Amino acid sequence: MIRGQRTPHNIRTLMGLIAKSICISMVVLMTADNRGYALDMAKMPKENQTTNAQPEMRTISVKLPLRQTEHHWTFMHREDILAGRLVLRIIRGGQTNEIVIFSSGKMSEGWEPMAFPIPKAGEIYFEFNSSSKYETAPNDRVELELNVKQDVDGIGPTQTGVLRAGTYKTDGDYSGLLDGYKIPEQFKAFPKETIDKLRKQFEFKAFLESWQEQWDLRITSGQGWLSQ
Repeated sequence: MIRGQRTPHNIRTLMGLIAKSICISMVVLMTADNRGYALDMAKMPKENQTTNAQPEMRTISVKLPLRQTEHHWTFMHREDILAGRLVLRIIRGGQTNEIVIFSSGKMSEGWEPMAFPIPKAGEIYFEFNSSSKYETAPNDRVELELNVKQDVDGIGPTQTGVLRAGTYKTDGDYSGLLDGYKIPEQFKAFPKETIDKLRKQFEFKAFLESWQEQWDLRITSGQGWLSQ
């Protein structure tokens, strides 16, 4: 093969990385007034959220409320964090829907950790997404409970640290509750494949990053994946 020649496989890989980067960028653009909800555990602006007060079937994105300075985190070893148990509870009108995201070493069916295209990061990002849909509504109360069996090493952009063994709990509401998704003007020139990825990322989706309590990491160094 001629040096520098792009094969179809390389092009597909590049497009995939571009799409993921755009999705991350969209999160920031959609929340510019709040410095980015994914960064501050705050909420998306109201104009981006549903106006439907009735329950709707949506996929779910859950980001663990880890307290650290750079707002991104990966656990170094997948098996260490999955050895515990992560449970999401959606509470409405006195009824609770308990959703097990992972337990005893395995992700539940219909759930996966978010793919994170940083080769120097750990094995599993701290955000989990469902392909299954769940009934969600604006007035729901949500709870998150994580049981960690052993200390779990992790890494962020500029730090390393440890999530200690124990049981962690928090509650809150949705940081974003979306229905149909309109592609911003600046992205309409992108290929259809990329646009479809954006729609899949955001349409009829509930984002859970607005938590009342944060979970402390024990920071062990100031050298993250950007330093390697």
